Amino acid sequence: MANDREVLREVWEGRVPIKFSVSDDDTNCMISEVKPYYILVPRMTYLPLLTGLKSHFNQCIPRDPTKPPLEVWYEYENTPLKWHIPIGVLYDMVGGGKLPWEVKIRISNFPADKLLTLGTNVDETVKQSFVHNVKEAGYMKHQGAVWNHLLPAQTVQLWKGLHRDKFDEFWVVNHRLMEHINNEPYQYIPFRIYTDLHRQYIQKPFKPRIEDNLTTLGDLLNKCLPGSVTATEDKEEPFQVTEGVTIRIQGVCPPLVTPVQWLSEHLSHADNFLYIVALGMPKVVAASTSQPKTTTTTSPPPATEPTGTPDPQQAASPPPGSES
Repeated sequence: MANDREVLREVWEGRVPIKFSVSDDDTNCMISEVKPYYILVPRMTYLPLLTGLKSHFNQCIPRDPTKPPLEVWYEYENTPLKWHIPIGVLYDMVGGGKLPWEVKIRISNFPADKLLTLGTNVDETVKQSFVHNVKEAGYMKHQGAVWNHLLPAQTVQLWKGLHRDKFDEFWVVNHRLMEHINNEPYQYIPFRIYTDLHRQYIQKPFKPRIEDNLTTLGDLLNKCLPGSVTATEDKEEPFQVTEGVTIRIQGVCPPLVTPVQWLSEHLSHADNFLYIVALGMPKVVAASTSQPKTTTTTSPPPATEPTGTPDPQQAASPPPGSES
């Protein structure tokens, strides 16, 4: 179980400085001029949950009571930003290290071919997507043995801890989801590899231990993203990141010899998935590793799902290994 509290808190307190401003394409759509909004944003959270941002811009967004509310969305350098991906992952993928990260707010020309709609109950939609991911991760790690015993109030506490950016409130529940059963590592590591924001993510069954050997980040990348690492003759460091490729997890590149079990426990996002960003991959290689696939180890069959859990489609969360 994750027990290095200092590491967990440092990861939780990771922030991205962002400058939000209205896109030039939508300036004329606003009721009045609105100044940019600067904020230090938790890497763990999601764009629609930034309440200060919403209150700053909402007063300038036009509303027609006879029509549905305008769909607010975000973009960076003409790239639509997916609301169901944690902000830290979005920044690692497209931010390019620029600070503050200059994100544009849009209210017109919603790119339905690239983004999921949020609907009118924004917080509930994000919550269902988040809970669905936590549940999926729980089935990958423990076949649902821990998730199925969480009380509804604990699921609510998990969500509220994230929403309100309360480390202790969140981890009182989340530490259970990080437990080892019978001192054994997880069955599979919940991870997603992104090589491009609008290409399918990579998610495959990967064990944290093979026989008596703990598998490492290098092992995972070598198996699941061929071409991202190169084998060496050094037994202590059998892999190195391929020249031209950049690997990011929570904004840093951990040593490739780091056990994936430790990474999953300490560097996963709030939804319990380990997000790995791989930039600079050759396009042919990246495309070949992102083909649709069928996974039978990440979710329970419908008949065994606990009652009261969100339907994946209702949760507006893409199925494993794909993006809308």
